[in-house]
Amino acid sequence: MCSALQCRKSQSNRNLRVTARLYLIAVTETDTLHRLPALRTRQPPKSPQNWAFVANPYKIPRIPSIGGERPIRFDVMAGRVDNRNGQAFFRQYIWCLIGRNLMMRSLPRLPQRLRIRHGSTTFFAIIVIVVMMVGAGIWYMTTGKNESSGNAPILVPATRGVFIAKVLDQGEIQSSENIEIRCEVRPAGGSIAVIEVIPEGTMIINTEEDPRDKDRVLVRLDSKAFEKDLDQQKLAVNTAQISVVQAKAAWDAAIVSKKEYLEGIYVEKRKTILNEIYDAQQETEQSEAYLEHSTKLHKKNFITTQQLKGDRIAVQRAKNSYELANKKLQVLDEVTKEKEIILLESDIGSAEVKYKNEEEKFVIEKDELAEIETQIKNCTVLPPKGVSGQVVYNKEQGRGGQTEWVLVEGATVRERQVLIRIPNPTKMEVKALINEQSITAVRPQMPVEIKVDALRKSKLKGVVTSVSQYAQAGDFMSSSIKKFPVMVKIIDPPEDLKPGMNSSVEIQTMYLEDAVQLPVQCIYAALDSRFCLVKRGDKYETVEVQVSGGNSKNVCIESGIDAGDLVVMNPGSHRELLELPNRIIETKIDVPKDAQ
Repeated sequence: MCSALQCRKSQSNRNLRVTARLYLIAVTETDTLHRLPALRTRQPPKSPQNWAFVANPYKIPRIPSIGGERPIRFDVMAGRVDNRNGQAFFRQYIWCLIGRNLMMRSLPRLPQRLRIRHGSTTFFAIIVIVVMMVGAGIWYMTTGKNESSGNAPILVPATRGVFIAKVLDQGEIQSSENIEIRCEVRPAGGSIAVIEVIPEGTMIINTEEDPRDKDRVLVRLDSKAFEKDLDQQKLAVNTAQISVVQAKAAWDAAIVSKKEYLEGIYVEKRKTILNEIYDAQQETEQSEAYLEHSTKLHKKNFITTQQLKGDRIAVQRAKNSYELANKKLQVLDEVTKEKEIILLESDIGSAEVKYKNEEEKFVIEKDELAEIETQIKNCTVLPPKGVSGQVVYNKEQGRGGQTEWVLVEGATVRERQVLIRIPNPTKMEVKALINEQSITAVRPQMPVEIKVDALRKSKLKGVVTSVSQYAQAGDFMSSSIKKFPVMVKIIDPPEDLKPGMNSSVEIQTMYLEDAVQLPVQCIYAALDSRFCLVKRGDKYETVEVQVSGGNSKNVCIESGIDAGDLVVMNPGSHRELLELPNRIIETKIDVPKDAQ
């Protein structure tokens, strides 16, 4: 490709020893220079007026990669080195531009001082190649360099067509209808150990039509402590039952005692007092009659005065006995009876309360016994009625997203803790966590395309069912960017879809069949306004536009731009062409004095 090329140059000092060199310099996209080791040097001829530049054959079928960068041109540099002081002198002779292969143009007529030393065909070919390289360099300097300098604005036309805006994020497959089997045991120490668990993924069928697994043990918990309490509780129940029987007998006896007093003791005492009254009344009448007779006899001096006085005393004694008997009857009816009734009713009430207390204690003891029996029964977890599906262990994550608890033999569980989930395979959904910057664009009933990592060849369809108003709770390891849960219902989920699979969702937030679109790089934002720099004829015009939506590449234009308009890319780099309204110029922020 290259051969010996000879140049003639006058030299005042004939004793000067110089070495001529020809260099090929590669210039990359970042303006980095790389000298290629493709050329060599040769001692010039004895005549110092003739400098010889000799190049090795150097073929470039494809552009090489230099330091990982792609060269955009090659510069041929010629120079000489003064051997006495080592000083080097270089002059750029040729510019050439290389695309994928060498791009060459013809070179103007060579000067007379440039001649071929050897008249071979190879030398002539070298001259032709150099001419073409020089032409390529001239073309680059006049045309290509101006175009690649980046000073002129890059224009793109506004297009009209289908516009789709999407929100992309990650999610996890789960069932929207899960049957959770929890620990119903209430352990005294707060937790209880697992001694047996069914393998995860086991299919359970316990429906009315097919109750084959109704007695299959899913989880068995340690029930030894409850069995020990069961024996002690049975003794307590028996003791309480005895106390109830005794209290009931005492209550019945108190009731009978009252009846005994009213119908027996009281009547007996009353009749006894009545007899006393009758006797006293009879004795009084007899004593008065005898006193009357004695008075007559005393008048006739048949009896002495002392005898008459004795008869009078006997009358008085009889009257006193009569009055005393009446008083006793009055006290019995009005005082003693009431007092005895109060005491007897108090005994009845006390006996009743004691009986009821003992009865409640007995009920409590029986309930405690039933509770212990229930706890023992709950230690054996069986499939609920009407359930069919695969067993999925519950896994609880701690801070940092790491699994903190999983259902295994030997693990301890607490009351109401979820042990197993049996998902409904026909009702699956995705729980997606959407970035806070995109959550405002997501609404229920928006269509979704779902890609499951484990099902690479299939794309599922879904619809947004709910958008949480609150961000997902994070931990100390999470970033400050908030994520909002969004539930996506999967339409017609395949049988291979399993809960826990990772997936990605594409929520279609906007779909317009006929919309004017521009690349996002064409928009210049200032405060709350959006502007574009449009070329119309030879002038550039600043146009305010209304943007209705956007995706990662384009924005949808509502007004301000029509299809076919030429719009400048990256208008911020051409601020001298922008003419922004005064209303968007930043001004001083005035704060009320009372707020200060």
